[in-house]
Amino acid sequence: MEHCNADESALTQVYLLRGIAKGLGELWCIRDWNFCQSGLATEVVVIDALRFTPTQIETFTRGVYFDTRSVVGNPCMLHPLISWRGPVDIPFLPYELGWLHFDKVLDNTSCVGGFDQTILYSGFGAKASIYIYLRSDVAAEAEAGAARAAELKRASEVLMCADLKDPWPVVEKGPFAIKFYIDGSDITTLGVAVRGRYFVKVRLTYFDDPKMRELMNSTLNALCAFLQLPSATKH
Repeated sequence: MEHCNADESALTQVYLLRGIAKGLGELWCIRDWNFCQSGLATEVVVIDALRFTPTQIETFTRGVYFDTRSVVGNPCMLHPLISWRGPVDIPFLPYELGWLHFDKVLDNTSCVGGFDQTILYSGFGAKASIYIYLRSDVAAEAEAGAARAAELKRASEVLMCADLKDPWPVVEKGPFAIKFYIDGSDITTLGVAVRGRYFVKVRLTYFDDPKMRELMNSTLNALCAFLQLPSATKH
């Protein structure tokens, strides 16, 4: 690594890992990121990677080594990297969310008034949009469970089209009420949670495969875990 601070180095490292995975057509997640002493390397990022082929699912555990002697600080100490910080009632969101990785933030506030942002994630064969927006005055006065159910119903009505199949009932996962839809060979997951004055909505789309369902369930679990952390004021 060239001379830079720990934040810049950490981002460069994960961008490199993401570029490698994209080139290989892999999904990946970090298993460990720590100090090491191996030749000139001072840090190692150990990742689990997975690749779908026409005949099988290939899995790998891979160590990628970095020389960070020119870096001011220790990039590995920043794991998990924070990619988004929200308003007071909302915890941060990480660069890596399960098996997906941060793309960008869309600020919808000027269009709708009040706080409204969309945080985008993606990986091979999957993408997620996390919408965080103020509850309406009516929803804010409602009990959280009733507000969540009403918002999921509203969001489902917006999402529904002729191609979507709706074979499953609403399920609960952590703070979310969730619906699953089938669209040809893809699954769309739509979930709504209430966090203080805000709704948190997630839409996750991926190709339908038993292993992919497992990986995206892990991604939903990761989102649930971060939403249940103390609010952003504690970071």
